Amino acid sequence: MTVLQAWLDAFPGARFAPLFETNDDLQVQTHQRGKAGDRRILTRSVLFETAMIELIEEGLAQEQWTGLVYLMGFGPQHDFSPLYVGKAERRGKIHAVSKNIANIRRNPDKFARWGYGLDYHLGDLSHAMFGFSAYRGPTGKYRRWAQTLFAVTDPPTLHRPVSMLLLPWFEGSRGPSGFQGSVASAEKEVIALASALHSEWLLNVDGR
Repeated sequence: MTVLQAWLDAFPGARFAPLFETNDDLQVQTHQRGKAGDRRILTRSVLFETAMIELIEEGLAQEQWTGLVYLMGFGPQHDFSPLYVGKAERRGKIHAVSKNIANIRRNPDKFARWGYGLDYHLGDLSHAMFGFSAYRGPTGKYRRWAQTLFAVTDPPTLHRPVSMLLLPWFEGSRGPSGFQGSVASAEKEVIALASALHSEWLLNVDGR
Protein backbone atom coordinates (compact mmCIF):
# COMPACT_ATOMS: atom_id res chain seq x y z
CA MET A 1 0.00 0.00 0.00
CA THR A 2 1.29 3.47 -0.88
CA VAL A 3 1.78 6.28 1.62
CA LEU A 4 -0.98 8.23 -0.14
CA GLN A 5 -3.47 5.36 -0.01
CA ALA A 6 -2.73 4.68 3.67
CA TRP A 7 -3.32 8.37 4.44
CA LEU A 8 -6.58 8.42 2.47
CA ASP A 9 -7.81 5.25 4.18
CA ALA A 10 -7.18 6.73 7.61
CA PHE A 11 -8.51 10.22 6.91
CA PRO A 12 -11.34 11.10 9.32
CA GLY A 13 -14.68 12.01 7.80
CA ALA A 14 -13.75 11.27 4.16
CA ARG A 15 -16.63 10.95 1.70
CA PHE A 16 -16.53 8.81 -1.46
CA ALA A 17 -19.06 9.00 -4.30
CA PRO A 18 -19.35 8.64 -8.08
CA LEU A 19 -18.84 11.96 -9.85
CA PHE A 20 -21.35 11.46 -12.66
CA GLU A 21 -24.90 10.20 -12.98
CA THR A 22 -24.52 7.20 -15.30
CA ASN A 23 -26.38 4.17 -16.59
CA ASP A 24 -25.07 0.60 -16.52
CA ASP A 25 -23.08 1.18 -19.73
CA LEU A 26 -21.14 4.11 -18.19
CA GLN A 27 -23.04 6.63 -20.31
CA VAL A 28 -23.20 9.94 -18.46
CA GLN A 29 -26.52 11.73 -18.27
CA THR A 30 -26.62 15.29 -19.61
CA HIS A 31 -29.00 18.22 -19.24
CA GLN A 32 -29.49 21.61 -20.87
CA ARG A 33 -28.52 24.88 -19.22
CA GLY A 34 -27.87 28.48 -20.19
CA LYS A 35 -30.31 31.33 -20.77
CA ALA A 36 -31.43 29.78 -24.05
CA GLY A 37 -31.07 26.21 -22.85
CA ASP A 38 -28.37 25.72 -25.47
CA ARG A 39 -25.57 24.37 -23.27
CA ARG A 40 -25.36 20.60 -22.93
CA ILE A 41 -23.90 19.78 -19.52
CA LEU A 42 -22.65 16.57 -17.92
CA THR A 43 -24.73 15.76 -14.82
CA ARG A 44 -23.32 15.24 -11.31
CA SER A 45 -24.49 12.16 -9.44
CA VAL A 46 -27.02 12.60 -6.67
CA LEU A 47 -24.65 10.73 -4.34
CA PHE A 48 -21.84 13.20 -5.06
CA GLU A 49 -24.09 16.19 -4.57
CA THR A 50 -25.36 14.81 -1.26
CA ALA A 51 -21.83 14.08 -0.01
CA MET A 52 -20.58 17.56 -0.94
CA ILE A 53 -23.58 19.36 0.57
CA GLU A 54 -23.38 17.40 3.83
CA LEU A 55 -19.62 17.94 4.16
CA ILE A 56 -19.86 21.69 3.59
CA GLU A 57 -22.91 22.30 5.76
CA GLU A 58 -21.38 20.27 8.61
CA GLY A 59 -18.10 22.10 8.12
CA LEU A 60 -19.57 25.59 8.18
CA ALA A 61 -21.18 24.78 11.53
CA GLN A 62 -17.68 24.30 13.03
CA GLU A 63 -15.28 27.18 13.54
CA GLN A 64 -12.17 25.06 12.99
CA TRP A 65 -13.26 23.82 9.57
CA THR A 66 -11.21 25.54 6.87
CA GLY A 67 -12.37 23.82 3.68
CA LEU A 68 -11.83 20.58 1.82
CA VAL A 69 -9.37 18.77 -0.39
CA TYR A 70 -10.91 16.77 -3.23
CA LEU A 71 -9.52 14.02 -5.42
CA MET A 72 -11.10 12.84 -8.67
CA GLY A 73 -9.97 9.39 -9.73
CA PHE A 74 -10.43 5.82 -10.87
CA GLY A 75 -10.93 2.77 -8.71
CA PRO A 76 -12.63 1.88 -5.42
CA GLN A 77 -12.06 3.96 -2.29
CA HIS A 78 -9.37 1.68 -0.86
CA ASP A 79 -7.47 1.25 -4.15
CA PHE A 80 -7.77 4.74 -5.58
CA SER A 81 -5.79 6.23 -8.50
CA PRO A 82 -6.03 10.04 -8.39
CA LEU A 83 -6.59 11.89 -11.64
CA TYR A 84 -6.95 15.41 -10.27
CA VAL A 85 -6.40 17.03 -6.87
CA GLY A 86 -7.86 20.38 -5.83
CA LYS A 87 -9.31 22.34 -2.94
CA ALA A 88 -12.20 24.55 -1.91
CA GLU A 89 -11.46 26.88 0.98
CA ARG A 90 -13.93 28.17 3.52
CA ARG A 91 -12.77 31.76 3.27
CA GLY A 92 -12.91 33.67 0.00
CA LYS A 93 -10.65 36.46 -1.17
CA ILE A 94 -13.17 39.03 0.09
CA HIS A 95 -15.95 37.21 1.94
CA ALA A 96 -15.79 35.19 5.15
CA VAL A 97 -17.41 32.29 3.27
CA SER A 98 -16.23 31.75 -0.30
CA LYS A 99 -18.82 32.15 -3.03
CA ASN A 100 -17.70 28.73 -4.25
CA ILE A 101 -19.36 27.08 -1.23
CA ALA A 102 -21.88 29.64 0.03
CA ASN A 103 -25.53 28.51 -0.15
CA ILE A 104 -24.27 25.18 -1.49
CA ARG A 105 -27.77 23.72 -1.99
CA ARG A 106 -28.67 26.59 -4.33
CA ASN A 107 -25.26 27.00 -5.94
CA PRO A 108 -25.23 24.57 -8.91
CA ASP A 109 -22.99 26.66 -11.16
CA LYS A 110 -20.12 26.92 -8.62
CA PHE A 111 -20.68 23.97 -6.26
CA ALA A 112 -17.29 23.97 -4.53
CA ARG A 113 -15.45 24.17 -7.88
CA TRP A 114 -17.56 21.32 -9.40
CA GLY A 115 -20.20 23.62 -10.82
CA TYR A 116 -22.02 23.69 -14.13
CA GLY A 117 -20.92 27.23 -15.03
CA LEU A 118 -17.97 28.17 -17.19
CA ASP A 119 -14.69 28.47 -15.26
CA TYR A 120 -15.82 25.55 -13.07
CA HIS A 121 -14.88 21.93 -13.59
CA LEU A 122 -18.05 20.39 -15.02
CA GLY A 123 -18.99 23.46 -17.01
CA ASP A 124 -15.57 23.59 -18.63
CA LEU A 125 -15.43 19.83 -19.18
CA SER A 126 -18.85 19.95 -20.85
CA HIS A 127 -17.65 22.87 -22.99
CA ALA A 128 -14.68 20.78 -24.13
CA MET A 129 -16.92 17.78 -24.82
CA PHE A 130 -19.79 19.45 -26.66
CA GLY A 131 -18.37 22.76 -27.95
CA PHE A 132 -21.34 25.01 -27.19
CA SER A 133 -21.10 28.75 -27.84
CA ALA A 134 -19.55 30.84 -25.03
CA TYR A 135 -17.50 33.98 -24.42
CA ARG A 136 -14.34 31.91 -25.04
CA GLY A 137 -13.45 28.61 -26.59
CA PRO A 138 -12.84 25.33 -24.73
CA THR A 139 -9.47 25.07 -22.98
CA GLY A 140 -6.69 22.58 -23.52
CA LYS A 141 -6.86 21.57 -19.86
CA TYR A 142 -10.38 20.24 -20.17
CA ARG A 143 -9.77 18.68 -23.57
CA ARG A 144 -7.19 16.56 -21.73
CA TRP A 145 -9.79 15.74 -19.07
CA ALA A 146 -12.24 14.67 -21.79
CA GLN A 147 -9.69 12.39 -23.46
CA THR A 148 -8.71 10.79 -20.15
CA LEU A 149 -12.21 10.25 -18.80
CA PHE A 150 -14.27 9.46 -21.90
CA ALA A 151 -14.07 6.68 -24.47
CA VAL A 152 -16.88 8.21 -26.56
CA THR A 153 -18.06 11.82 -26.76
CA ASP A 154 -21.63 11.27 -27.93
CA PRO A 155 -23.24 9.64 -26.13
CA PRO A 156 -20.68 10.59 -23.45
CA THR A 157 -19.34 7.24 -22.27
CA LEU A 158 -16.63 6.83 -19.63
CA HIS A 159 -13.59 4.59 -19.96
CA ARG A 160 -14.07 3.58 -16.33
CA PRO A 161 -16.21 4.76 -13.40
CA VAL A 162 -14.98 8.12 -12.07
CA SER A 163 -15.28 8.84 -8.36
CA MET A 164 -14.60 11.65 -5.91
CA LEU A 165 -12.89 11.54 -2.53
CA LEU A 166 -13.77 14.54 -0.35
CA LEU A 167 -11.58 15.27 2.65
CA PRO A 168 -12.87 17.81 5.23
CA TRP A 169 -10.02 20.02 6.43
CA PHE A 170 -9.74 21.52 9.90
CA GLU A 171 -7.20 23.54 11.83
CA GLY A 172 -4.80 20.83 12.97
CA SER A 173 -5.49 18.41 10.10
CA ARG A 174 -2.36 16.61 8.91
CA GLY A 175 -1.19 15.90 5.38
CA PRO A 176 0.41 12.64 4.18
CA SER A 177 3.75 13.73 5.67
CA GLY A 178 2.16 13.90 9.13
CA PHE A 179 2.63 17.65 9.44
CA GLN A 180 -0.20 20.05 10.20
CA GLY A 181 -0.96 22.57 7.48
CA SER A 182 -3.51 24.66 5.63
CA VAL A 183 -5.88 23.48 2.93
CA ALA A 184 -3.57 25.03 0.33
CA SER A 185 -0.46 23.31 1.68
CA ALA A 186 -2.30 19.98 1.85
CA GLU A 187 -3.39 20.33 -1.77
CA LYS A 188 0.20 20.94 -2.87
CA GLU A 189 1.49 18.00 -0.85
CA VAL A 190 -1.12 15.61 -2.22
CA ILE A 191 -0.50 16.79 -5.81
CA ALA A 192 3.23 16.21 -5.41
CA LEU A 193 2.72 12.75 -3.96
CA ALA A 194 0.09 11.77 -6.53
CA SER A 195 2.38 12.99 -9.31
CA ALA A 196 5.20 10.76 -8.07
CA LEU A 197 2.89 7.74 -7.79
CA HIS A 198 0.52 8.23 -10.73
CA SER A 199 2.31 10.48 -13.24
CA GLU A 200 0.78 8.58 -16.17
CA TRP A 201 -2.75 9.60 -15.08
CA LEU A 202 -2.51 12.83 -13.14
CA LEU A 203 -4.20 15.81 -14.83
CA ASN A 204 -2.76 18.50 -12.55
CA VAL A 205 -0.21 20.61 -14.44
CA ASP A 206 2.52 22.68 -12.77
CA GLY A 207 1.15 21.93 -9.33
CA ARG A 208 -2.43 23.04 -10.16
